[in-house]
Amino acid sequence: MSLSHRLDLLRAPSFAVAAIAMLLAVTAQAMAASYMTLLAVERAKMSPFELGLFLTLSGISGIGATSLFARIFDKRPRLWPLALSLAMGAFGYSLCAIIVNRWTLMIVAFLLLGPATASFALIYAVAKGGLDQRGSTLAAQGMAALRMIASLSWVIGPALGAFLIHVWSYAGVYGAASCCSLAALVALFAFRPPMVPSITTNEDVRPVAFRWAIKAAALALTFFNIAMFMGSTALSIVVVNDLGASERDVGLMFSLCAAVEVIVMTLFVVLPAKRANRSLLVAGFAVLSLYFLSVALLPMLQVFYGAQLLRAAGIGVISIVGMLLLQELNPGRAGAASALFANTTNAGWLVTGIATGTWAELFGYHSIFGLCAALSVLGGALLVSGSFFGAETKSSRS
Repeated sequence: MSLSHRLDLLRAPSFAVAAIAMLLAVTAQAMAASYMTLLAVERAKMSPFELGLFLTLSGISGIGATSLFARIFDKRPRLWPLALSLAMGAFGYSLCAIIVNRWTLMIVAFLLLGPATASFALIYAVAKGGLDQRGSTLAAQGMAALRMIASLSWVIGPALGAFLIHVWSYAGVYGAASCCSLAALVALFAFRPPMVPSITTNEDVRPVAFRWAIKAAALALTFFNIAMFMGSTALSIVVVNDLGASERDVGLMFSLCAAVEVIVMTLFVVLPAKRANRSLLVAGFAVLSLYFLSVALLPMLQVFYGAQLLRAAGIGVISIVGMLLLQELNPGRAGAASALFANTTNAGWLVTGIATGTWAELFGYHSIFGLCAALSVLGGALLVSGSFFGAETKSSRS
């Protein structure tokens, strides 16, 4: 990618401010999420049932708020849904720094912390309209760049939180998260990105948006997120308890995966595609299933380390191409597409919270890898079926 192309991306309406807002907002979410369970259990003294209720309330309100704000944005692109989500995050995180009552914390989770997660999808929607004006290639490049920035934020946030928790305890973590969210809000109003509706730039290649294709893609990405979250939980426990390694090894594995994941996503920025490559997306699910099978069948520390390359490649490809696919299936509805992508993550997190403990109680934590491999295979199969019926429907209408 030439220097002029890089500058084209930075010159695109709303991209620069969207990139800043994404970095700050997701860093805030990453810091807060990394210590949310400990905050609830250690300081608010929640029982396992209350913890599950706390996380469920936040997840449900996040899905609802993301869908509502996206619908409002698609009807008429406006800045206030994103601004409101960022403000709710800043206020909610600041309350987490001082609240110790479990029931009050649950109210904060439902009314503020859940809706704060809607900013992730809305930032994509704000950027998409301006990028579409510059062509489909630049739009795909910009979406990949924003996704890469979000991944970088998940590297920065927990690391910064780990420092702050030792220096200023929970007040430091959630105070910093509140400041990051507030800074994103200030940047939004300081630069005021233009509100431009997203468009489809090439009618000849635009795929037909029909019900089964959208459902298949969304369900496949939900399975991906369930597998990713459940697999991460199992990885932490199996490496320490079954393989006899240390918490340091767990941290190194997550850092290795995150670093390679960013490299994979960078390739989509350097070599952007005009359309979502469904074959590549299915290949991403295949690589992810191979990762889960390798750690399930070869429980050795060296294998776990090496397999992080497969894990990172699968996550990077699915995250980027999956988002592009949902945008193609929802032409002219940037808010709905971004909300659907974000809600597959929220739904995956909800299911993970319920299913992980139950499955581990029945079959053990190591068996979760086999389940995740099956979910990855099923996700790839859904994409194949969605592509097949999509092609069939398109040919029947032509």
